Amino acid sequence: MKPEQKQRLLNSKENLKAAQLLAHNHFYDIAISRAYYAMLYVAEALLLDDATAIPTQNEAVNHLFVEQFSEKSPLFQTYGTYLEDGLKVRLRADYSHAEKATLMEAKQHINRAKAFLDLAKHYLTTELTSPEPAEAYASQRG
Repeated sequence: MKPEQKQRLLNSKENLKAAQLLAHNHFYDIAISRAYYAMLYVAEALLLDDATAIPTQNEAVNHLFVEQFSEKSPLFQTYGTYLEDGLKVRLRADYSHAEKATLMEAKQHINRAKAFLDLAKHYLTTELTSPEPAEAYASQRG
């Protein structure tokens, strides 16, 4: 794993922890925002596996992740959806003054971010030892 990937995963873990703390303290909108960034950092870490540079705009990272992972592997389709949904909800949470997020929404996005982070950690650590790490991980998860 490249140092840049490790840093992205660390950033993801920190944002996930922040999201959990914020949700626990009833800051649901901000928790959703942090959960989205946890997922974004995971997507960046995965994209860095084949590239030295990644886009700087969220939408471009999301699009590239869907193109490079979700469209090529059934395992990643769900996570591409999580990322796209996460951006929509984050934008609403950050900019809508009329709609406030709920605890249920915050928990949903936090759980998605955790699952995405777990998948990436497994994928990036097994890719060197397994010819098909994504498929191997999928078979382990049932």
